[in-house]
Amino acid sequence: MGDPKFPRQRYSTPSHPWDGPRILEEHQMLRKYGLKNKRELWKSETMLSDLRGQARVLQARLRSEDEQAVIERDALLGRLKRLGLLHGDATLNDVLILDLEAVLARRLQTLIYLKGLARTMKQARQFITHGHVAINGRKVNVPGYLVPESEVGAIAYYAGSVVNNELHPERPTKDFVPTLVSVKEEMKAAASRERETKRMREDRGRFVTKKLVPAGVSEDVDVAAVAIAGEEAAAEPLPELPAEEGEEPEKGAPPAAAAPAGGKPGAAQAAPKAPAPKAAAPKEAPKEQPARKEPKKPKGGEA
Repeated sequence: MGDPKFPRQRYSTPSHPWDGPRILEEHQMLRKYGLKNKRELWKSETMLSDLRGQARVLQARLRSEDEQAVIERDALLGRLKRLGLLHGDATLNDVLILDLEAVLARRLQTLIYLKGLARTMKQARQFITHGHVAINGRKVNVPGYLVPESEVGAIAYYAGSVVNNELHPERPTKDFVPTLVSVKEEMKAAASRERETKRMREDRGRFVTKKLVPAGVSEDVDVAAVAIAGEEAAAEPLPELPAEEGEEPEKGAPPAAAAPAGGKPGAAQAAPKAPAPKAAAPKEAPKEQPARKEPKKPKGGEA
């Protein structure tokens, strides 16, 4: 007997941790049923595995006409019927075809949502853990409690809870209809959304490629190679144009561009003119000097 503070592990983990399809399905289950972590999922899987193993052992014992196996079979089927996992004249073969969703659908959290007492699975879990839910007037705060078939109709709000008031804002409205989509349908919808996103990305890539390819160039040509060739052609210097007879090229002017290949004669582009030199600022005119006065001659001739 171990220490009650450290109980033994009561569930089995997956044998291979990095299984892509299994991980995807587990994530879908967590979102659908509002589970806290994968530990709760593994507990339900372990419980289902134990039930299947017990059914297989009982089938083998019944073939050998074991009287005790008949008693154990009836006890197992009666227990599963009380939990709502089986109905009517069920047999051990019905136990073997049970799936994980059948167990998760009997949890108190799921039934709270399906009865319309909470708007979402997460809110149903919150109501349970905060003590707002009761069964037969007795408060239950375990979201993973498997509700027997006889107690489903007794699920209600706790009498002393504030949520029991009809005017509480967190209660769902009267026209609220809960829906529980199967995991397979949800996985198909997720795969469809992923395919649509991938197709849109491919269409966007083709559109960008068409915009980058110059006119007259096939789409199979590498866009980067065409762009690099265009840059190299633009970087090449223009050839010099020989001057006409009897005309000398201007000093300091760049050579004229050559006519394009296959062009008409005389259609060569004119050479760009050199920028005109800036006019010098006019100098100020020198001020006029006053005329020098000649000395006056004495009257009466020279002395």
